[in-house]
Amino acid sequence: MNIKNINLILVLFIVLLTACNDNRQNRFAQKLIENKVIIDTIVGSKTITDELAGSAFRKRAIGYFVIIDRDTSDYSCIFTEAKDGGNVEINLNASYLKPAISYKKRLAELRIILPNAAKDFNFDLLTGISFGRLISSGDLAINVTKQYHQKFGASDKLKSYTAVAQFLKESKLGTDLNNVLKPYSISVDKVSIEKLFFTSPRGLYWASKIETDSLNVPDKILDCIIGVHLRKK
Repeated sequence: MNIKNINLILVLFIVLLTACNDNRQNRFAQKLIENKVIIDTIVGSKTITDELAGSAFRKRAIGYFVIIDRDTSDYSCIFTEAKDGGNVEINLNASYLKPAISYKKRLAELRIILPNAAKDFNFDLLTGISFGRLISSGDLAINVTKQYHQKFGASDKLKSYTAVAQFLKESKLGTDLNNVLKPYSISVDKVSIEKLFFTSPRGLYWASKIETDSLNVPDKILDCIIGVHLRKK
C-alpha cells in the first residue's frame, strides 16, 4: 500500500470519527430535553370576577401564575385596576389556603410574573400591594421577627403601630419588594398595618410552607395584616 492510499484511509477515518462524535452529541442533547433538563417556563393568566371582593370598584382584575414544563404552580397573584383613577394594585393575599411553595419560591415566581403583568397594566399607576398576614410569608416572617428583636430587644412587648410600620418598611420585607420592583423604578413608600400581635410557631406552620430549620424558629412570631404603599421614582 503506497503512502497516498494510507493518507486517504486516515482522512476517511477522521471523517467517520467526527460524524460519530456529532451523532453522539445530538443524541445527548436530545436526551437532555427528554429528561427535562431543559424546562419551559411560561406565565398563565385568568380573568377574575367574583373571586375577589370589591368588584363594584374595579375596572378589571387578572390573576397570574407560572407554568413550568406543563405543571401549574399553586401560587398566584392578582393585579387589579380601579374604575376611579385607574390605579393598579397587586393582591398577594387572594387565597387563604396554605401556600404549597416557600416564600423564596413565591418571590422568584413573582419576578417571572411581573414583566407579563406590566404588558397588561400601566405600572406608572401601580400604587399598592395587599400583602395579607405576615405569617403567610413563612420564612420571611421568621426573618422579620429576628430583625424586630435585634432592633427593639428580646422582649415580646409590642411597639406602637407607627414604629412597627416604619420598621417593616426598613426590614427584609421592604428590601425584598424594593429589589423585585427596581426594574420598574418603583419602591416602597410606606407600610400600613392592622391587628398587630405575636403568635405561636404553630400558627406559622399552619399558614405557610417553611424552609427554615425548626431549631431556628423563634418562640413567638410577629404577625399583622400588611398593606404596602408604592411610589414611582
